[in-house]
Amino acid sequence: MKTKWLLMLFVLMFWNSNLNAIELRISERDLIETRQYQEDYLFSGQTLDFKGKARDLFFFCEQIDFSGSSDLALNGFARDINVNGSVSNGVKAAGRKIHINGVVKGTSFLAAEQVFFSETSQRMGDSFIGARKVTLLGKTTGNLYVGAAEISIQNEIQGDVTVYAGQLQIPEQGKIVGNLTYYSDHELSAEEASRVSGRIKFEKNEDGRFSKFFNQRIIHPSIWLSLLFKLSFIVFGLLILLFPLTKLLEKQTTRREILTHSLWGLLPMFVYPSAFVVAILLLITLPLAIAMLLAFMPILFLTKILGLTMIGSYLANRFNLNIRSRYLYFLLGVIPYTLLSLIPILGMLLLVFTSSIGCGLILAGLLNKKAAQ
Repeated sequence: MKTKWLLMLFVLMFWNSNLNAIELRISERDLIETRQYQEDYLFSGQTLDFKGKARDLFFFCEQIDFSGSSDLALNGFARDINVNGSVSNGVKAAGRKIHINGVVKGTSFLAAEQVFFSETSQRMGDSFIGARKVTLLGKTTGNLYVGAAEISIQNEIQGDVTVYAGQLQIPEQGKIVGNLTYYSDHELSAEEASRVSGRIKFEKNEDGRFSKFFNQRIIHPSIWLSLLFKLSFIVFGLLILLFPLTKLLEKQTTRREILTHSLWGLLPMFVYPSAFVVAILLLITLPLAIAMLLAFMPILFLTKILGLTMIGSYLANRFNLNIRSRYLYFLLGVIPYTLLSLIPILGMLLLVFTSSIGCGLILAGLLNKKAAQ
């Protein structure tokens, strides 16, 4: 009996400490934030103008203007992302346009239609970028990995550069102090190549940028294994949706509900790995750690299924589709998720986003049930 009460006390203390370490903001209006926070900051809404300070900053919004500072990372989704401040542990973000004007340290993962580093930007750390157009005007210290249709390097990069591009340009003011490996439709001119101090490796695809890659990979066993995994996930998801309780998902979802659930769903996603580590360290809670380890994948699958169903419901509402079936909602959510998850950087962010929606839905259901009782 004492062990049971001790375990309950530990869980309550740990949960309370994690909630106090997160500052939540949900706003449909433009929000200007100037305060200093020692904890993580989570925002969901329309527009955020962040001029303060936080540890980690997470956002799901239309636009973010970040001119403050972050002790750790800047993470999230937005249509327009403007980073004018200081980030100490990288930017992990996806959007339509990403403009970096400030100082970014640490490893960054960026996915957008357009990624722009201005002359005032300073990047210190490795960067992985996927975009249609990438322009680098600021100084860089660290390795660079880019996949884009157009890439222009117009300042000094101190590090190795790996590029998959339709067109790579290194104008007069550009310089690479390191090795360059690039796969492109066009080879650099002799003048451009002279601006690379290290070794240059070039491979040209005569039949186009992706045809050779496609021909080499389409028969690879990993492709078929991945396809089999996705099909099994769809079947498993449809079976889960057979449960009568999931009928609650047949109402169409609004954008506000998506953002609210995703924001609240991040709470258990933060708590779970931390609680697992603590449970291992305390011998008395070792059985709990084993149970959490075994439950991780089923919980991830369940939350992902619920999240994709809600996303499909939102898409049906957004495009005025006359659909009232949770099965069709799920399939409608799976299609864009599968296509977008093929992008390595964006794939991980989408997994976190969809799972957080599912977590938020479960958490909201539990709280509503408790309130009703």
